Amino acid sequence: MPLPDAASAPVPYALPEGEDCPPRMRPGTFAYDPPEAGERVFRPGFTGASLGLQRAGLNGIVLARADVHGTELTSLPGRRNGCCGLDGCDGPNLVCRGCTAEVATERSDCWTPQEVVLVPTAVEAVATD
Repeated sequence: MPLPDAASAPVPYALPEGEDCPPRMRPGTFAYDPPEAGERVFRPGFTGASLGLQRAGLNGIVLARADVHGTELTSLPGRRNGCCGLDGCDGPNLVCRGCTAEVATERSDCWTPQEVVLVPTAVEAVATD
């Protein structure tokens, strides 16, 4: 799915009071940031380690928060900044629940698009059933 423009993504403070802010990516979808990097790296049927993803220019894989599992907030207080949620301005703030590796940055503050961006060198593409 194409990556929606961040500048036109809804943000909570701009919505009527009590209205839920939709995520930048619809649940069940994802996008590469920048989009052309994913086209260079991934091919149909590709599975494997993340080696080379950043060299190919992939900054991240953007998802809805509801699609991210097995993570928890980092224990680093400097990474948990925000007003009403996480602003994501200070680096990865989600870690793997199993090994505590930094795996993603959640943006969920009142002034940010609602999204999770996976760190490309911390995740692997795997086949699903």
